[in-house]
Amino acid sequence: MAGRWRIGLAVAALLLAGGAAQAQQTLAERAREAAAMLSAAGLRTRGDQILNTCGRPVQPRPTAVDLDGDGRPEAVISDVDPACYGGTGEAFSVIQRQGPASWARVGAGRGRFKPLETRTNGWRDYSVEGPGCQRTWTYQPGEGYVSLKPCPGEGGAPPAAAPAPAPPAGSPADRAAAFRAAGFTATRGRYLACDKSQELGIEIRDLNGDGRPDAVITDSGTECFGHTGTGYTLVTQDASGAWRKLFQNQGIPDFQTTRGAGGWPDIVNGGPGLCFPVLRWNGRDYAFARWKAESPGACADRR
Repeated sequence: MAGRWRIGLAVAALLLAGGAAQAQQTLAERAREAAAMLSAAGLRTRGDQILNTCGRPVQPRPTAVDLDGDGRPEAVISDVDPACYGGTGEAFSVIQRQGPASWARVGAGRGRFKPLETRTNGWRDYSVEGPGCQRTWTYQPGEGYVSLKPCPGEGGAPPAAAPAPAPPAGSPADRAAAFRAAGFTATRGRYLACDKSQELGIEIRDLNGDGRPDAVITDSGTECFGHTGTGYTLVTQDASGAWRKLFQNQGIPDFQTTRGAGGWPDIVNGGPGLCFPVLRWNGRDYAFARWKAESPGACADRR
């Protein structure tokens, strides 16, 4: 798994470097931040690779841009893959940090991102580099970036090459409910656990494809989680809207495309070393299914 995290840390480095507090972040914290950024941008990881929406390996390029003028940068994650995107072969996602290891996509498009000097609702407008008329995308509260004015001769609907932004990754109410279901309570508005100097990380997304949100809550600290330094809790929202804890474990979760009961993805439970257990949901628990080697022969001594 070392290769994967080297890539992930490279993605996070540009956006996390700079402040003294950021410089003091551990490798595990930076890895969690990178994984949340990639997920918000619509990318996923498999072993030591980052994959785009076409399932093809990519090397995304992050750029830090303060779009809303609050002094904290948003991130523009760009990808180049002509076989996936057509046209110029470029695509981008605009993501905003919601909290520790929590990012939400607020804009997306195909082409090369071009920030403009004009602003709407306090956010910088953007366009896409290219010949001829290019739409201007403006920020609308609760919707993210949208284009309300077509180019001359173009229909009123946004062009298919510029997909609408995804909704924010979980409302504050969702995040609070997920923390409570996992057994955590806020202390002066902050959710703390093992390491009292930093807040728990949370990422909300639909893991099992049932159309309802799930959450991955991560904590860190070697005194609680040993050499791995990270633990995680999975919680899910049922059909009634109530949240409940599904699974809790020590390690770094790497969700796979293979699935167990109810559509839940297998988990490579990462940590130090080159051989990791793969866990599969059996309807009651995430149980051991097999081993996964990060290098040939790494799991040869495992039965």
